[in-house]
Amino acid sequence: MIIIVTIVLGFFVYIAYRLSFLTAGGAIASWLVGLFVWVSFQIEGIVLLCLFFITSSLLSKFKKKKKMKLKTIEDESKGREAGQVFANGGVAFIASAGHLMVPHPFWIGLLVASLAEATADTWASEIGVLSRRKPFHLLRLRQVESGISGAVSIPGSIAALTGAFVMGVAGTEFLFDHWWPLSILFTTAGFFGNIVDTFLGGSVQVAYRCPICKIETETTIHCNHPTKRIKGYEWLTNNVVNFLSSLAAGVLGGVAVLWM
Repeated sequence: MIIIVTIVLGFFVYIAYRLSFLTAGGAIASWLVGLFVWVSFQIEGIVLLCLFFITSSLLSKFKKKKKMKLKTIEDESKGREAGQVFANGGVAFIASAGHLMVPHPFWIGLLVASLAEATADTWASEIGVLSRRKPFHLLRLRQVESGISGAVSIPGSIAALTGAFVMGVAGTEFLFDHWWPLSILFTTAGFFGNIVDTFLGGSVQVAYRCPICKIETETTIHCNHPTKRIKGYEWLTNNVVNFLSSLAAGVLGGVAVLWM
């Protein structure tokens, strides 16, 4: 069975690679995370993971040219890299490994809530950046350019809540036998993780400024020139913040399962 699972997952990540949803490294990372999730949580777990990946990938392609004109985020035209895959799916990997070693409902809650946060964050980023109004920075208490970490918009917040809800409901349906009160807790945990992501992104996450166009960005190279760090810690990149936020949401979800 494990051989069949390995081949099937390999086929799907190859298709994602060919469609430029993933880079080569991202494809390998996705295959590894998917394999652990499938072995640990069976078909229900992989369906949940695919729901996050497919919706997020499609949204990333939605009005891509308009998004890239903002020039504040890394170019993902070749797909998500391994670091980005583990940033959003690393906690799912940990939950799968933990459940394999010591089977417990906590790990299932960790999986569902972490994916709820990853979905909320991705949907918020992909939809919020298209808002007609400039987003409001929660720490600077003023409007800033779209794409800057720590800022929120109404469309982005709605998208975040919707993403957390979709994943929370799906996780409850697939892995907790329709126990609907948990879907509310998973939605809350996912949205809470998104808020954590926003505050970390606006405070301690590293940010740079381009010496040419003067724009604030997350990249070390912009306009073909090295950028200058203006805030945060160099090691605390967007990927690290995404991982920490999904971990916070996952732990909250796992505790919620224990409490229920």
